[in-house]
Amino acid sequence: MKRIILYWAIYGFIELIIYVWLFKWLGFLPLLLIQVLSTALGIYMIKKLGANFLFNLRDGRTVAPYLLDGICYIFAAIGFIIPGIMTTVCALFLFIPFVRNLIKPKLTNWLNKKSIKNTHIYFDM
Repeated sequence: MKRIILYWAIYGFIELIIYVWLFKWLGFLPLLLIQVLSTALGIYMIKKLGANFLFNLRDGRTVAPYLLDGICYIFAAIGFIIPGIMTTVCALFLFIPFVRNLIKPKLTNWLNKKSIKNTHIYFDM
C-alpha cells in the first residue's frame, strides 16, 4: 500500500512539473483545450470501441490478435480520459503498432494468469 501511495505521489509531482512547464510555454487556454479534447477523445473511443469490443467478445466473433489490439485501444481510451500529459502521451504510444507488438506478449501472459478456467490462451502475432 505504501508503494502505491509513493508511486501516485511521484506521478502527481511529475505531472505538476510538466503542467507548470507547459503552462509557461503554451499558456492556460491551449493547455485547457488539450486536456478537454483529450478527455473527449477518450470518451468517444470508449463509446465506439468499448461497446463494439464487448459485443464481439460476448458473441465469440473476435479473432485473437485483434482482441489484443482492442484491449490496447481500450487502455489508450482510458489513458485519454485520465487527465494528465503523461497518460495522454502513453495513450498515444498505444496507437503505434511497434509498441503494441511489444505489449502483446505481456498482455497475453497477464490474461493467462487471470484466466478463471485452466484453458490456455494463445495469441498468434
